[in-house]
Amino acid sequence: MKYILFVAAALMGMTAACTKVEEGFLSDGIRYKSPEIFIPKGITARYPGILFDGSTPPVTFEMLEIRPVGGGKLPGAFTTRYPVWVFKDKMSFDPDTDTTVKLLRAKQDSLQELPFEFNPVNGGFLFKSPSANIPNGVYEFDVKATNVNGSKVYKNIARLHIEDPEYIRMTEIPVIPGYDSVTNTFPGEAKGTMELKRISTTGTTVMLKIMDKNGKLFNPKNGEVITRGDRPSFTSYAKFNPVIVTDTALITDYAIAPYPAKLIPGYVNYLIYYRIPAWFIKMDGAPAKAWAANPRFGFQILFEGTYEVTIRLPNVTKL
Repeated sequence: MKYILFVAAALMGMTAACTKVEEGFLSDGIRYKSPEIFIPKGITARYPGILFDGSTPPVTFEMLEIRPVGGGKLPGAFTTRYPVWVFKDKMSFDPDTDTTVKLLRAKQDSLQELPFEFNPVNGGFLFKSPSANIPNGVYEFDVKATNVNGSKVYKNIARLHIEDPEYIRMTEIPVIPGYDSVTNTFPGEAKGTMELKRISTTGTTVMLKIMDKNGKLFNPKNGEVITRGDRPSFTSYAKFNPVIVTDTALITDYAIAPYPAKLIPGYVNYLIYYRIPAWFIKMDGAPAKAWAANPRFGFQILFEGTYEVTIRLPNVTKL
């Protein structure tokens, strides 16, 4: 019996020695850290790659298909190249010296770019500014992984949630001091409100409107909205084109986002100052035409487009 067992063990050992050892390992558990990837469109940003789950490196990845969750045709924006202005090496926008579009473009190259790139080395994503053209929605995709072991396809490995970013933000709550020119003081002050609205995805224009507590718009063309000496205004942050003055708004073509792109020394939060002369208003706590209103506020546009900024002065009545 001992002899028989010895022979059987020897035969098994010989059989095992003749069996080909599998080279490498490719896990069934390859995955993203989170299967839900949230993409604010239009922002240039990198997103983490795939977890190898112990697979033998190097592993390369290929995106096989991307499709809307729930069915339907993939929007053409995913595969369309769009024109993009990018700064040349080590160059950037400086509002103090780049005072014309010609000077700005001399620092830039015009490229045709896809909305995103898929990294075959780690399965990560680089989303770029043309992703602003992708319709909002949730998109699932498949990935093929390959290493020395072979290849495997991972269906519906993750979902891309394409959503609107923050296009424009308030950087300073509007404050409206009342200026008494007789005593040369600011005896009254109130916090105002700011409404930020993106009207269009095209253009590089922002319209500033200022209204009183009752919703009546002030008329810049009539001198009802004026600058305050050397304090920052629209013109201070973008000098490409003169500010257009209408009977309802001040309009500036900022040419490049973000706007403002650079703080002015001595001022924080991209502050903007204007004045409503006393003879056009009555401020709370003062006789008519006694005090001027001096609204100050701040905002920043993060993406190109056409915007409307409306400031309401809660302690001011237009006469």
